[in-house]
Amino acid sequence: MPSNRPERKCGTRPDVRGRLLRLAILLPAVALMVGLVVLAAYCRSLLDAATRGEQTTIGTFGFWLVVGGFLLTCGAVVLLQSVRLAGRVAGPEYRLRRALQRIRSGDVGFRVTLRRGDLLGGIAHDCNALIDWLNANPPAGVQTGSDVVDLALGTGSRAGHGVRP
Repeated sequence: MPSNRPERKCGTRPDVRGRLLRLAILLPAVALMVGLVVLAAYCRSLLDAATRGEQTTIGTFGFWLVVGGFLLTCGAVVLLQSVRLAGRVAGPEYRLRRALQRIRSGDVGFRVTLRRGDLLGGIAHDCNALIDWLNANPPAGVQTGSDVVDLALGTGSRAGHGVRP
């Protein structure tokens, strides 16, 4: 029997999860801003030296340190946000696949629920509409119970066991 409790991911409480999410967004943004300010300050010092007529060399250690740090920060931000976005797609995709397997096995007494912020919400809504329709309009030869569709053969076997749609 399906549970009506909301799913918890990774065993974290919602307040901790919210703080982690803010940290995952805030930390890369601050790191990029700091890298951008340091890079701009370094470039400004190069321009100031050039306007004073001093000889400037771009290939110094400081230049490579600033540019390399900025590029590493950019790469880390892209990687972190890619993992975050992948989780917002992979989690709902897994839940939708599991829901379709349950429907295929005859269980239509549940709702597909996604986390706030997950992608694929429209598909989950359509899946719930399909479940509602199947409960209201069972296929011919099928009886619906409270949460399970049974074949009307008098054997009490669940739909999907030995029967292919």
